[in-house]
Amino acid sequence: MTTSVSKTAAPAEPRRGRLGMVVAGLLAALMATGIGILAAHAGQTPGIVPQTVSYDITDGSVVINYTVAKSTGDEVRCTVDAYDTDFAVLAKKEVSAPAGKSGVKGTETLTTPRRATGARIHDCRKV
Repeated sequence: MTTSVSKTAAPAEPRRGRLGMVVAGLLAALMATGIGILAAHAGQTPGIVPQTVSYDITDGSVVINYTVAKSTGDEVRCTVDAYDTDFAVLAKKEVSAPAGKSGVKGTETLTTPRRATGARIHDCRKV
């Protein structure tokens, strides 16, 4: 006569442990999404959209065409600059977009000490 000893069943993983992992995963995903949204909008002023349309470079100057979209009631000032291959600013000028208009198109000529490689409009802020 033989007797068999039944194996004890492995304890089931606690349900609370799985639920905790799911909650932690959802919180991590939510935080990552929030940080991603913040990073995408870092350095921008809400409601002001500057855009470099084109620029023409010669040995001693840069002509830049730009637009600035903004709220009608806001007066906005932006910086237009020309830079070299090391992104050192060669010339810059502050331009304004007056209140009463929702957008402004402009052209500026910047005199540079040597040939620039690019130009941009940036650092817009309400006055």
